[in-house]
Amino acid sequence: MATFKGTGVVTTNDFHTVTWTGKTKKGNSIVITLNHAINRGNMDWTMAEKDDVVQQVEFEGCYANTDHMTSTASDYVEPWTIAYTAGGSDTAADEIILGAGVFAIDGTDVALTRGGGQFTVEREFREINADGDRGAVYNRLVIDASRPKLTLNALTFLTSMSKIYAAISTT
Repeated sequence: MATFKGTGVVTTNDFHTVTWTGKTKKGNSIVITLNHAINRGNMDWTMAEKDDVVQQVEFEGCYANTDHMTSTASDYVEPWTIAYTAGGSDTAADEIILGAGVFAIDGTDVALTRGGGQFTVEREFREINADGDRGAVYNRLVIDASRPKLTLNALTFLTSMSKIYAAISTT
């Protein structure tokens, strides 16, 4: 019998590499990866008669370092990638991303989904304005924040709980 309990402490073990692997209409592979990803969401299980428990799980990719005194240029690279296998003579229709795919944590498939998932990158842009500017000026925009997120609507699974939720131990 497995037992799960909250530890009350977020550790480096709560951060994972989270991927979604799918295909294009032509059948070419596409992989979305979040680095140093953590789910800061709550367990929210709705139990209803004659229905399966589906939970929405949202992972957010985290930067390696933002200490301005010790960080390097690579620390500011956004913690997400999209890898696409091009097929040579792809048309626009060939590049359509199909919705079905597989979510994995640290290379291990984690759950069946119902209702799929979603990938978003929430960015905050700031304009550097000067007197007399009529609007945004070329080369005076900066990104102040970027939060990449992979969300999956997962049929509830118990074997991966300690990887899905932060600050949980399994015994």
